[in-house]
Amino acid sequence: MRLTRRQLREMILEAFKISGDQVDQRLGLKFPPDTSGINYTALVLDDNSHQLLASYAPPGWKVFAHHMTLIAPTMQSGRRVESYIGMPATIVIDKIAMDDRVIAGIVNEQLSDPLPLLGPTFPHVTIATNPAAKGKPFHSNQLDISQSNPVQQIVLTGIIQEL
Repeated sequence: MRLTRRQLREMILEAFKISGDQVDQRLGLKFPPDTSGINYTALVLDDNSHQLLASYAPPGWKVFAHHMTLIAPTMQSGRRVESYIGMPATIVIDKIAMDDRVIAGIVNEQLSDPLPLLGPTFPHVTIATNPAAKGKPFHSNQLDISQSNPVQQIVLTGIIQEL
């Protein structure tokens, strides 16, 4: 019978009836973190940054302007960002890209804090979606950033969180 690391860890925890960190320390084991309850890791914008970015939403569109995804839902199991969680960060938007479904602010990688990115097609913040075109936030990953329009730099701040 083959056991996964998670199954082995659960068996050890049950046998010792102690916390996972204590088992790891006693046995010198390194297990990947349990990410089952995490949908994605993101820089969640503060209220001022949200308001700044929301002002770019076309009338009648559903505003998001909530976060920049750092680690996509499909990539959570490979993450190694524990030291970043809870840390403040600043990003700079210098372009806006849009189509008939979605509008997003493109993050200027050279001016931004170095952040762990794993999964997003390009660093961006979804500003809004067009309900009439059945736009969804994930459509921002499909935008053609070569067709984006430059804007005056928008400095955004927030906290890195697991959601």
